[in-house]
Amino acid sequence: MKNRPQFSRFDRRTLIKGTSAGIAAAALARGASVHPSVLAQSTFPAEGKPFAGAKLRVAMVAEPKPVMLKSLLGEFTDLTGIEVEFDDLAYPTLQEKQLTALTQGGDTYDIVHVDGVWMGQYAGNGWIGSVQDLVDATDPEVLNLPDFLPALVSELSEWDGELYGLPFDTSVMMFYYRPSLLEKYNLEVPQTWDDVLAAATAITAGEQGNDVYGITLMAKRGVQLGCTYANLLGSYGGRFYDENFKSTLTEPAAVSALETLVALVGQANPGSLAQDYDEGDAFFSGGQAAMFIQWNDSIPAYGDPERSKIVDDWDVAVMPGQPQDDGAILQTPVLGGWNVGILTDTPNRDAAWEFMLWATSPEMEARLAEAQPPARESVLSDPDMVAKFPQYPAMLDSFGLGWGRPRIPEWPQMADAIEASLSAAVSGDSSPEDALSEANSLVDQILMAAGLQQ
Repeated sequence: MKNRPQFSRFDRRTLIKGTSAGIAAAALARGASVHPSVLAQSTFPAEGKPFAGAKLRVAMVAEPKPVMLKSLLGEFTDLTGIEVEFDDLAYPTLQEKQLTALTQGGDTYDIVHVDGVWMGQYAGNGWIGSVQDLVDATDPEVLNLPDFLPALVSELSEWDGELYGLPFDTSVMMFYYRPSLLEKYNLEVPQTWDDVLAAATAITAGEQGNDVYGITLMAKRGVQLGCTYANLLGSYGGRFYDENFKSTLTEPAAVSALETLVALVGQANPGSLAQDYDEGDAFFSGGQAAMFIQWNDSIPAYGDPERSKIVDDWDVAVMPGQPQDDGAILQTPVLGGWNVGILTDTPNRDAAWEFMLWATSPEMEARLAEAQPPARESVLSDPDMVAKFPQYPAMLDSFGLGWGRPRIPEWPQMADAIEASLSAAVSGDSSPEDALSEANSLVDQILMAAGLQQ
């Protein structure tokens, strides 16, 4: 039985007083109009190619879906007459290059890829603008906004009650496993974290000498370690801070969650401590682990013979959770992904919207599913797509149960402090209690300095 998590939905509201004034000031400082004239088309492509000759500059993260989109840009130009210069950049490079352009002004990009947890910076600081007027001016049948999964629209694209873009590269963490190894040890698919630990312990012990482990993890210091921990934190009933923005990382739920993660790392391959996304993916798809906590993005790769050694021996489930007093299991898979937004001061706002309508359309979502899973329910539930990707139903369940990390402007700084403490704990350099005590203090300092604590 699954419970919908009751978490800090206050994370989604604007957390800086006078945000609207701040957005206006930021835009005007760069010489931009806060509300540029709207020439939005009601259909796609716009009749008569009114934006032909425009040149868009787009920056997206170098993941399979944007890379595949880049290969199809010629089709967009044929449809609209709009040329696109497309930068697909590694995660740290993308953020660094975008922040340099956004904070120093200039016209480097028209469209940027925004990690959902960066929205407090990008929307709150006025770097990207609301697209609500463009949405309102577009034929509802063309945009089909309700077709996007509501959790993704809320977590990735909304800010202060308005849309600041559309979901693209959408993610939820899922529980991957190898059926053959579970069957070999007479194990069921784990439902709770105790089940996961017991299964990992049995398989790691049984596979000694075979270079196979019960579990592999992304335990290198960084965002993936933080996200892995968040799956446990939520299911134990923990949060990063309370409604008064007081850090809660020393509460029993947070400590218990980290103790369990440390125990899981103890049954994982030693290389887990140096594994991020790519390394963890390679280890699991190489057939060297029975279980893995990973984003849904990897689903197409594991079924591809050119990228995987476990094509016929893997499956996914909703993230395990913690039993509750009523017998239910609280499951809190972490939501992630990217928003595609339009810079506030771009002179090509309407051409940029034309690009967004094309890139996020149901037709493109279906084509790009070969690279990474879609964000639209119509594609995820399409019988032909489910036949090709039978993991989609579990993915839909995960999106329905998922919870997002904070999106306040201070979150990147907070996350860095938390991830440093998590790394100290999983590597054995600090106890979970001491590690989280240090993180708790640093998070409180950040929230206090921001004027958020009440």
